[in-house]
Amino acid sequence: MAAVITLEHTRLGPGYVAAVLLAWTREVIPGTSTRLLPTCTCPGCWEDDPRGELEQVLIALPRWARPYLYNLVLPIDRSFLARTSPNPLASPDWPWWRQRRRPNFWENND
Repeated sequence: MAAVITLEHTRLGPGYVAAVLLAWTREVIPGTSTRLLPTCTCPGCWEDDPRGELEQVLIALPRWARPYLYNLVLPIDRSFLARTSPNPLASPDWPWWRQRRRPNFWENND
């Protein structure tokens, strides 16, 4: 992962990729096996978007280095896809992870 280290030391900051990967993991797997906490889907609320940040890192990496990081991201993405459903109200211009509907955690916990 020399390319990640180089990217962190030139543009992002040491430990950035690991922190964002951990944030995406925590967002997708919040301690339960079946539920995700609901999040707002409007683009203005996407300030904390670890999957978006990972996407930017993947784009910034050299083509040969992307599969190494993507192999860490892919299982989390698959878990996210398994726990969400397509949102018919989402704009096709939004990134794929924002076009997904999360279960309504609060209504299912009564």
